[in-house]
Amino acid sequence: DKYKYIQKLRESRELAQSLSMGTKKKVLVLGSGYVSEPVLEYLSRDNKIEITVGSDMKNQIEQLGKKYNINPISVDISKQEEKLNSLVAKQDLVISLLPYALHPLVAKACITSKVNMITASYITPALKELEKSVEDAGITVIGELGLDPGLDHMLAMETIDKAKEVGATIESYISYCGGLPAPEHSDNPLRYKFSWSPVGVLMNITQPATYLLNGKVVNVAGGISFLDAVTPMDYFPGLNLEGYPNRDSTKYAEIYGIPSAHTLLRGTLRYKGYAKALNGFVKLGLINRNAFPALRPEASPLTWKELLCDLVGISPSSKHDVLKEAVFEKLGRDNTQLEAAEGLGLLGDEQVPQAESVVDALSKHLARKLSYGPGEKDMIVMRDSFGIRHPSGHLENKTIDLVVYGDINGFSAMAKTVGLPTAMAAKMLLDGEIKAKGLMGPFSKDIYGPILERIKAEGIIYTTQST
Repeated sequence: DKYKYIQKLRESRELAQSLSMGTKKKVLVLGSGYVSEPVLEYLSRDNKIEITVGSDMKNQIEQLGKKYNINPISVDISKQEEKLNSLVAKQDLVISLLPYALHPLVAKACITSKVNMITASYITPALKELEKSVEDAGITVIGELGLDPGLDHMLAMETIDKAKEVGATIESYISYCGGLPAPEHSDNPLRYKFSWSPVGVLMNITQPATYLLNGKVVNVAGGISFLDAVTPMDYFPGLNLEGYPNRDSTKYAEIYGIPSAHTLLRGTLRYKGYAKALNGFVKLGLINRNAFPALRPEASPLTWKELLCDLVGISPSSKHDVLKEAVFEKLGRDNTQLEAAEGLGLLGDEQVPQAESVVDALSKHLARKLSYGPGEKDMIVMRDSFGIRHPSGHLENKTIDLVVYGDINGFSAMAKTVGLPTAMAAKMLLDGEIKAKGLMGPFSKDIYGPILERIKAEGIIYTTQST
């Protein structure tokens, strides 16, 4: 009798264990696009995580529901704010894989319900404005967890932190990254394929860029003069690459904590010929976001030939030869650019998709023409270069290379390199590995360290070299 208490203790301990085993962590994944699947696959490995997927793409969530044990919920967060709020309130964590403009909406719902949030895309000024509210709510919101931004930050910070540990300073940092078709699938005038809406990719070359080169700030205008900023890349000589600067690189002196750097450049990689073809589209007035009433649903259907006649200022009934000559003239008699426009059917009788603007119509047209076919692979290429000055005076030139191929009939390289780091950070938050509160990117060792270790196990391998 006097030992009965032992059995009672044992029973209560077993009950506590079974209860803790039974408490599932609830995760809401918003968005069902191409990046979502690696996130779902990774989180589904832990049967203690209950996943809800919210999206306005009904067919996509149905497909995902057939492959993964998820609760599919149809929601358009831009129109159903109340539904979003009640969904978020039931979660332990929200992962937003929606277009970046919708992240602040999600973040506000997370702040209200004091729920942590993860996203792969940029911490935009609109998200930054919520920083104090995030802190006041005592939650963790981590952005920039994908590939670029994401793994590029993590690889940079790992190198920078190691350099600082030995008393070295960073004198230069150059990072180029690109999502490309595998070489054997780059056979089109743009040498490029789209796995999502091309409009952002097309508008990119109209944006100005700023970088630091040998202590001087260099400003690059977008649009026609953009081609002057494109440089041939001599690394990976088996790949015919070119690169151009992206957005404002100078701010990374502060973000990365490297005020000593005299050169700071972050850029985009493409196959040679991409920039020239796109430059031709700019000359023809195709990369234009202004409203274009003639393309609206209520207007009569237009062919590309008729639209191009309008853009180069000739009669819509002009013969093909006359249009071709006028386009050739507008392109400064550049054969390559003319061939690109012709090769993509922009001088032909195909109907222009209905859209709000010319660039939106071009985006829809290219998404149809240049999407990945069955069995076609994509590729990720990233090269980070550092100049590291050691206390001895020695200048170490260090490079980090990341090359990842998509799997045939599996995940694309882009989906893997964006989705997996995002899912890993989510799991770390759920497991209490990340304790920091507030709005942040993956700049601290306790976030980037475990992720860089874990991506290797998933076959995302980077190599480093120093001279």
